[in-house]
Order: sequence, then structure tokens, then C-alpha cells
Amino acid sequence: MKHIRTACPLDCWDACGMVATVDEHGRIRHIEGDPEHPITQGMICGKGRKLVDRLYHKERILTPLKKINGRFHEISWQLALDEIAEYMSNFRSSYGPTSILHHYDYGSGTLLKTMETRFFNLFGGFTDTIGSLCWGAGLEAQRFDFGYSASHSPDDMAEHSGHIVIWGRNVNVTNMHMMPFIKRAMARGVPITVINPSPTDFDRFVANRFHPRPGTDGALAFGVCKQLIDLNLADEMFIKNRTVGFQQFHDSLQSFSLDRVSEMTGISSEQIMQLAAIYGDAKPTCTLLGIGLQRYSNGGNTIRAIDALAAISGNIGISGAGVNYANRGISKFFDWDAFTALDKRYAYREFTKITQADEIIQAQNPPIQMLFVTRANPITQIPDANKTIRAYQSIPVKVVIDMFMTETAKLADYILPCLHALEEEDVLFSTMWSPYMVYMNPVISRIGDTKPDLEIWQELANRLGFGAEMAGSPKEWIDRAFGKLKEYGISSERLQKAGYLRFPIPEVPWKEGEFATPSGKYEFLSSLAGEESGALPVYLENQDERYRNRYPFHLLTVHPRKSLNSQGYTINGQIELPQIEISKAIAMQRSVTTGDRILIWNDRGSLVGRVKVSSGLQEQTIKIEQGFSTKEGKSVNILTANYLSDLGIGSAQYDCRINLKKI
Repeated sequence: MKHIRTACPLDCWDACGMVATVDEHGRIRHIEGDPEHPITQGMICGKGRKLVDRLYHKERILTPLKKINGRFHEISWQLALDEIAEYMSNFRSSYGPTSILHHYDYGSGTLLKTMETRFFNLFGGFTDTIGSLCWGAGLEAQRFDFGYSASHSPDDMAEHSGHIVIWGRNVNVTNMHMMPFIKRAMARGVPITVINPSPTDFDRFVANRFHPRPGTDGALAFGVCKQLIDLNLADEMFIKNRTVGFQQFHDSLQSFSLDRVSEMTGISSEQIMQLAAIYGDAKPTCTLLGIGLQRYSNGGNTIRAIDALAAISGNIGISGAGVNYANRGISKFFDWDAFTALDKRYAYREFTKITQADEIIQAQNPPIQMLFVTRANPITQIPDANKTIRAYQSIPVKVVIDMFMTETAKLADYILPCLHALEEEDVLFSTMWSPYMVYMNPVISRIGDTKPDLEIWQELANRLGFGAEMAGSPKEWIDRAFGKLKEYGISSERLQKAGYLRFPIPEVPWKEGEFATPSGKYEFLSSLAGEESGALPVYLENQDERYRNRYPFHLLTVHPRKSLNSQGYTINGQIELPQIEISKAIAMQRSVTTGDRILIWNDRGSLVGRVKVSSGLQEQTIKIEQGFSTKEGKSVNILTANYLSDLGIGSAQYDCRINLKKI
């Protein structure tokens, strides 16, 4: 038996270190968490354990496929790559390189996957899909306020927080390795407050539980800000010395009276006062933000409102506090210039990941002639799935790089089978939370006639005339990326030997009172925000609120418990009926109970599912896990709208209203 260290590439906060046990026949017997990793500490979730199931699954695609007369047939790599390269060359000659669209996401979020951008830039350019289905609005919000998103180390929270507010995050499900640090704080007597319209696994352990109406968290934060000022709980020294624009922000709060905020959010005046006391009296108060908070039309301003709440109360730049959303400062340590070859492209166009269906259909000069999809399953993940399907079907040639016949792959003309993470050499890091990078050693030899993404791009580059600029082994490209890290004594060799290393980022962001904004201070009045965004954070009503009379219920399409987006469903198969979780109030109103079949619908589509009545949901809220496809090929995203968020080219898929009836 051999024990080989690697890491989990799934797109979540934790970036887990793992150890795979391999037998004498070269087969993985089991996979466990790396007990020496300082964050994940030997624990991995069920999603990570399923990596082995994905590796050996009978439905894994192990040879290239080409669609002929509506059916897929096996094809050699040479023929597949020859034909794809010929299409690319012809489309570039006839229409220009931007006739080729690349959609990607982070189904595998490792360092070398970014080489695909270098390929398309060397090709001369492409139509890119920018923005985020996940967290773009929040990142832009914190760029306005702080300069970029930065989080405290989990040890700092565990040892120094006086109160922890978990706002919009179900920690056990999406960030399980935060739990030991939270428990360490609780062992010191630190109380926990959860703010969420949906129940969380942690609710029974918390001191306070608030259920705002979906999409009204910004109004709640503004209301608490006003109370902090009115009750003389604001940190005047922090505001005076380390912020700009406070007076303008203060003036904007006058309409957020207790009664109005209570009516907007469904949170009582007493609870609003209680939350003000938590931020004003229980310092240092640590705020852990979830990604769902900014998946509304007002999502970016919601994050800005919560940032302002922490700033007014002085919970910025001190141990045990902070508004912890991401660690974007990590990215600066890699030499992206060595990867991207940005100077080589001569044509470039941007669509957004969220609205690309509209842009594909409307595209002229040039129209989209070819599509590449990598690290993603957009048919089940992009809002308004029916529109996305129509748009993709209109594209003459479609290439998908994947391991499975996903809903997106079914639309492809060519499917190129890539390696599994346990077959590849790479480096894993996450800008979401964990301050550690992990070296991914290849655990086993590649199975079947599969190729790593890097090799696919290299072989296409050879056919298209720029192979020399893509050449190099995985190790050589990793070394190039580590150019800046070497200044801190971190090399790829040292990382591979150690298994994991910490990025050189501070334990407590902004401790010196110097921010990355143009003013060098926290900016209530942002100098980075353009006229469209507005320099001050504001409260905006969500777009689907205009349909509240026709569609009285909020739909939350949350991360699944047992799958990373659609990946678990890919290996477990399509489902007959999704579980639709509804509040007790809705169940009584519509005379349904657990186990009943119901139809939910809006103007975009309809879906049949099985009811589960929940006591923890906000009264007018319905919840469905996303990522699945039914046997009819439907996903919950036939109901969601491809609205853009207010900031950051983010998705507002939580801004969704529906109706229901019992079948």
C-alpha cells in the first residue's frame, strides 16, 4: 500500500488536504483527509469522498466522442483534435477569433486549469464569459469598501472573538472545516447569532436566530446601523480616523426607522435592537458572510450595508472581528502574466456568464460559430435554463471537455474526456477562505484514453501553429506561476515536499488602519464606484418583487448537501422528483403536507416535486437544492431569471418568485 498526498479540487471554501491509499495494483482503496493539514485536520466531507466514485464510475467517458446524426460515436484523439482545430482555423479566417465563445467555471479550481485562457489568447482572442454565478457582487462590494476582500484567520476568530454572527451561511454544509474553530470559540463562552431565512444545521446551538425575508438583509443592516448611531454605540474614533464619507452615509439612513425596517424584513423591532447591541456592545464581533446574501438584484449593496455595520461599530482591523467573505489577496502571489499571454490577443469580446444566452442569440459582427465549455455544466447551473438551451443549440459547433455525459455535454458535437483530479499534478488554492495552498500529486496513472486539460490545449496549439508557446510539463508551468512566491521563500519544490504551505497574508486584515482603497481608508462613500453603481450603499428592491401578487413565494435555490453543484448528481443519476422544502405557513395556506406532490411555476417554467414541510424556513419561503436534472432533463434553473446583480456582474438567481399548487 502507498499513501499519496493530494487535495480536493471542488469549488468550496475549504481546499482540503487529502491522502489516498493505493494498493499494489495501482487502484485507490480509499481516500481520507490529511491529518497534518492545519485547517482541514484530517476531515473531508462526503462530496470529497465521492471523488473516488467519480474516478471509477462506469459512466465516466474514457474516449473522445463525436455526434453524428444525433448520436455519439467514439472517435480517435487525432481525428477529434484535427477536426476541432480545422473548425477553429476556418471560423477565425471567416469571422475572426471572437466567433468562438469560451464558457468556464470552477468545477475544478486548480492552478493549471487557467492555462485555457493562455490558449485562447495565443489563438488571437475569443469571446469570453465574465462575471460570476457565485459571488461577483460581494467581491465588488468589498472592493469598493476595503479595496479587496480579506478575511481573518480562523484561529484569530477562535481565540479572540467576543460574538460570532453567521450571516447567510450554512456552515456545516458549505464550510464544515470552520466548525472546529467556531466550537473553540464557543468553549470560551462566545455566543453565536445566525441570520438566515432558511434553517441551518447549527441552529440548535446558537444564542440568537433571525429569519429575515429573502433579499432584505441590506435593509436589516441599514436599520442596525441607524440604531448604533442613535444609541451612541458607534465607534467614533474608528469613524473619524479610518473612514471617509460617514456623514453622507449617516444622512442616507434617516428613512430606516425601526418600524419601517421591521415591516420590510419581518424582523421585530426588539430583534433589531438586539442585533445593534451585539455589534455595539459585544466587540469584537466577527461576521461570517455567506455567498447567498449577494445572489439578489440588490446583492452587492447588501454586502456594502453589512460592511458599513461592521465599520460603524469599529469591528474592522481588530482581532476577533472583520467581515469575512473571501481572501482575494491570495491571487496576487501568482505570476499570472506568465500564464495568460494577454499581449498576444488582437480581438476580444465579453459576454457575461449570466446573460450569455441573450448575447449569443443577439450576437452579430461576428455571430457565435463555436463554443467551448470547460470545468462547468452551465445547462443546470445558469439561470433561465430553457433560454440557455436554445442559445447553445443555435451554435453550429460545440466542444465540451468533461468526464461525464452532463446535460451540457448532451448538446455537444465533440466531447473530450479529461483526467480526474486524482490522476493529475497541480496546485490547489482557494481565494474564498483557507489561507493554505496544497500540492496535488498524481495518485494513479490515467484511466482509459483520457487527457489532462493542459495536454488537450497543447495538442490543439500544435495544430494551430503556436505549440511552442504552450509547451511545457505541468511542473514547469507550476514553477513559472511561483515566480512571485519565491520572494517569500515559497517554491513549488518546497510546497511539494511539505504538502501544504500558508500564503503570506496577515492574520488580521487592515490591522494597521491602511486600506487598499484610493483614500487608504474604509470608504462609506466609494471613490471606486462609478455613477451607475452609486458611491453610497443603498437599498434596492429586487426585480421579481414586481410579481409578488402573481407569485407570492420566494424561491431559494441553495447549494446541495450531498453534491458540489451538479457533480454528485452526475454520478448518482437523474432524479425522479426534486424535494421542495416549504414553510409551515405555506403548507397551511395551500393545504399540503410532507410527501405531497406539488407543481411550482412562474413565467419562465414549471417543475413538479415532492414536499417537505420545514419548521425553520421564513414564512413565505420555498427552498430547493440546485444542481440536479430530472429524467425529463429539467433543473430548478428553468424557474430562475438571468438577472444581473447590482454590482460585480453577478447572478441574481435568488431573486425569484413562484406560485404552487397541490397535484
